[in-house]
Amino acid sequence: MKVDTIKAIFTNLLFVIGVILLIYGFIQGSLTITRSLIFDQYPLNSYEETRCEYEFAAPREIAGVNEATLSGETASPSRQTYEGCQQQLAYQRKIRQIEHIVGAVSTFVAGLILVMSFKRFIFDR
Repeated sequence: MKVDTIKAIFTNLLFVIGVILLIYGFIQGSLTITRSLIFDQYPLNSYEETRCEYEFAAPREIAGVNEATLSGETASPSRQTYEGCQQQLAYQRKIRQIEHIVGAVSTFVAGLILVMSFKRFIFDR
């Protein structure tokens, strides 16, 4: 194979990769913006959303006496722990949103750089 043929294949391949990254970054950015605008709180995976409810479920009533009074515990520490869990979820939501924003923007910018740098080799001939 000639050197020019290899250069042309490599250039076209990088251009196509850039276009794919542009499309993927745009789609991820659109999803992130939509999630931020539509939902009151940025959504997590379903198992993360319900983690606090399963870990700190209210004690069940057993024959008129709840489990907390049987074990001699009070309900306030578990309530504080539940609130702490909710704060952790809020923090995880912010982290997830920032990760999605950074991923979408950096993918879009990487694709844009590839397309712009190899566009001149493909279209200016």
